[in-house]
Amino acid sequence: MFGPGATRLPGLVRDRACGAGALLLPPIREHVRSSARTDPEVALTALPSVIEGIDSDPNAVWLANVTMAAEVLPLLAAIPASRRRPVPSIARCGDGLDSCTRPARVEMQNPPYGRVRLTSEERQRWDHVLYGHANLYGLFIASALEGLDDAGVLAALVPTSFTSGLYFSRLRETLSTHAPLRDAAFVVERGGTFTGVLQETCLAIFSKRRARRTRIASLNGHVEKVAQVKSPRGAGPWLLPRRADDAPAAVAATTLPLRLADVGYRCSTGPLVWNRRKVDLVSNPFPGTAPVLWAADIDGGTIHRDRNRDALRFLQLGGNDAQILLLRNPAVLVQRTTAPEQARRLVVADLSPETLQHWGGSLIVENHVNVLLPIVGEPLLKREVLAAVLATEVLDRVTRSLAGSVAVSAYELMPKLFPPGTVSLARI
Repeated sequence: MFGPGATRLPGLVRDRACGAGALLLPPIREHVRSSARTDPEVALTALPSVIEGIDSDPNAVWLANVTMAAEVLPLLAAIPASRRRPVPSIARCGDGLDSCTRPARVEMQNPPYGRVRLTSEERQRWDHVLYGHANLYGLFIASALEGLDDAGVLAALVPTSFTSGLYFSRLRETLSTHAPLRDAAFVVERGGTFTGVLQETCLAIFSKRRARRTRIASLNGHVEKVAQVKSPRGAGPWLLPRRADDAPAAVAATTLPLRLADVGYRCSTGPLVWNRRKVDLVSNPFPGTAPVLWAADIDGGTIHRDRNRDALRFLQLGGNDAQILLLRNPAVLVQRTTAPEQARRLVVADLSPETLQHWGGSLIVENHVNVLLPIVGEPLLKREVLAAVLATEVLDRVTRSLAGSVAVSAYELMPKLFPPGTVSLARI
C-alpha cells in the first residue's frame, strides 16, 4: 500500500452526494500511499481534513465509512497497538446543498438528477443559477462551485443537458464566469450510466484557475482525445464537438455573425399536446376536424402520412382551437425528439404551399415537431433554401455538438449555426 510516487492531497477533497463512497476511494488510496513518508498516526488523525463525504442516506453513509476505513487499515497497522484509536469517520449524513464551512480544493460528484420543487426561500437561494424548472444536478453543481477555494477544481459526472438547455442558461453563465470548463469527456456507452435517460453523459471539469481552452475527449473503455476548443463563455448554448471530425465545423460555427432571427425566422414548438386531447383524436375526418401532423410524418425529410399514426390522424376542434392550433402557412418543420439510433439529429422537411394544400389547406402540428415561420413579411432566406441548409450533413454534425440530448428544442434551433461555404448565418 505504501510507496514512493504518491502525491499528498493538496487540500480537502469533497463529495456532496457520496453514496457508498466510490468516488472518494481513489483519493483516499493516494493519501494512504503518500503517508509512507509521514507519521501514520498523524496521517490517520488528519484524514477528515483531506477527505469528506456527505449524503442524505444514513445507510449509504455507514457503508461509505466502513469501505473507507478498510482502505486505511495499513495506516492503523503501522501504529503501535497501545496508541491505536478508532478510525475517524469521513462521511456524514447531511444535505449536500447546504453551505460548507471548509473550502475544498476538489469537489467531485455523481449527483442526483431530476426536476425538483423548491420553496420560495430555496428559489431565492439559487436564483442566480435558475431559469424555470430546477434540476437537482444543476443545484449540486452550483453548491459545489460555492464550496471551492481560490484554486479549486470541480469534477462532475452529469447529463450534458446543462451545456445547451434554456433551463441551465444561468448556470452556464455562472460557471463560465467563476470556473470555466477545462475538460469535457463524453461517455460513448451510455447504458448503465444513467438508466432510462435519453441524454448524453459527460465528465465535466471546471477550474477556478481560468482556462482559455477546453480539452474534449470521449470515454469508451479508454480515453480518446477529440479536440481542444476555446473555453465556452456566457449563457448561450455551448458548442462542444463529440468527434474529432466535428471540431472544424463547430469551431467555424462559433465565428459566424448571424442568427435565424436575423434572416427573418422564428421557431416555436407544435401546439398540440396530444395526450391532453386523447378523447378528441379520431381516425376519420368529419365536419369540425383538422388533420394532425406527427413527428413520424416527416421522417426521411419529406412530409407523408405515417400509417402508425392514422388512428389518431384528426382532431375535433372546439372553442378557440382553430385560432390557436391551426397552421395555415408554409413552414420549415424539424423533429423535436429523435431516437438515439437515428442517423440524423436534425430531421427537416419543407411544408410547401402544395403540400399544405394537399393536407386540406391547414393542419395541426403535434408538439414533437418544431415549426419555423417568417417573423414578418418576406424573410431574407427563402423557406426552401432554409430547409435545404438545415438538412445538410454539416448542420447535423453541428447540432450534435450543440444539443445535450436527443431532443432538439426551439431554444437550441434559434442559435442554429450554418456551415462555412453555404450562407453566413449563425448564432444568438
